[in-house]
Amino acid sequence: MPLRPVRFFATALVASLAFVACKPTPPAPPVFAPPPTTAPTAAPTTTNASDTHTAHASHGKSKKDVTRWGVDSLDVAVDGNTIHLLLADYATNSKTPALLHLRSTDAGANWSKPVRVEAGATPPLAPHRGMDAQLAVSGAKLVAIWNTAGTGFNGRGPMATAISADGGATWQPGPNPADDGLPSDHSFVDCAADASGTFHLVWLDSRGGPKGLRYANSKDGGKTWSKNATLKPETCECCWNTLAVGTDGSVHTLFRDKNPRDMAVISSTDHGASWSDPAKVGRFNWDFAGCPHVGGGLIVRGSTLHALVWTGATGQSGAYHLSSSDQGQSWSAPQRLGDADARRGDLASTSAQSLAAVWDRVSDGESSIIAAISSNGGKTWTEPKQLSAKGINAAYPRVVAVSGGYRVFWTESVTGQSNVWKSVFLP
Repeated sequence: MPLRPVRFFATALVASLAFVACKPTPPAPPVFAPPPTTAPTAAPTTTNASDTHTAHASHGKSKKDVTRWGVDSLDVAVDGNTIHLLLADYATNSKTPALLHLRSTDAGANWSKPVRVEAGATPPLAPHRGMDAQLAVSGAKLVAIWNTAGTGFNGRGPMATAISADGGATWQPGPNPADDGLPSDHSFVDCAADASGTFHLVWLDSRGGPKGLRYANSKDGGKTWSKNATLKPETCECCWNTLAVGTDGSVHTLFRDKNPRDMAVISSTDHGASWSDPAKVGRFNWDFAGCPHVGGGLIVRGSTLHALVWTGATGQSGAYHLSSSDQGQSWSAPQRLGDADARRGDLASTSAQSLAAVWDRVSDGESSIIAAISSNGGKTWTEPKQLSAKGINAAYPRVVAVSGGYRVFWTESVTGQSNVWKSVFLP
């Protein structure tokens, strides 16, 4: 079956197993769309105006006449007490977005003015939810990575990077981490920095024929990258990958495998020098001749890995929490969070026992953001609670640990308005 483009939008989501949604072209927007100020009615704490953001209205089209309008890509990274955010803002009459970096030093209550990241670098090719431009941070060093135009599927090509050595105040173009020199598709990137300051990077490319999972690292803040390694020569083609690093030098990658299309983890216990064989994270045995465009969440807490995975297997569809105490080689029995409509999820942890899980729920043509908390290491969870307001389409949540609790991010839209990003504090 040929691959299908990822065309998820917060403005029009459907719950079919095709898992590809489109939105109609909105009416011509005004020159500037003022930011909304209404906080989500179901949020656990009230958000102020700084918690709700919008972009200048836009009306750019990428290949296949896909319309992107406003903020359509989001990634978040935390280092110490600072939250870093990377947004793709599709500005008026632009076919490529501006990549904007913001940071917060007060758990996300207030944010710095946005700084342009990609100036002087190869422009990004249509980053969007599910294939977001990525950000990683270690102290004052930051690395941003995105996909550019090329000869691959849907016009995708090599990676491009930008690096900062001053906490995101200024940026300069960095090198392409891939060493194959090919103009073909290198996408579905994730990056994370460990305690030693090494940046770890994974992505999918087809240098060996089928799409496979590749790895590289940088020990100098993204100025140079290591020789690429193939972690799995063939994987699912269009699901995002997730990296998690431990304080013990371990590095773990969650990805969607192929035949069956269950999630799997590959782990390294020596800072990425060598890697284990892949281990299934929940044996759902999902036989699906296509790409669902859904990844998962993965975190390391002490000696335990926690994963949030999704399956569309008949009779088992939904989001599941699992844990591993042996570096990802074996996993606990899947524990379902939410109902069969729960889908794209993420995890965070503030302590050995406290976990937060977030996901979106697509039902009756509307998508909402749901959260649950565990205070006993994932053994039991609170009743799922909706964070987004009713009557809107909110999707692709991310969650990070902050002082006193968690900060949840997502993108949302109302018909005829540009996509915006939003965050709430979850105590």
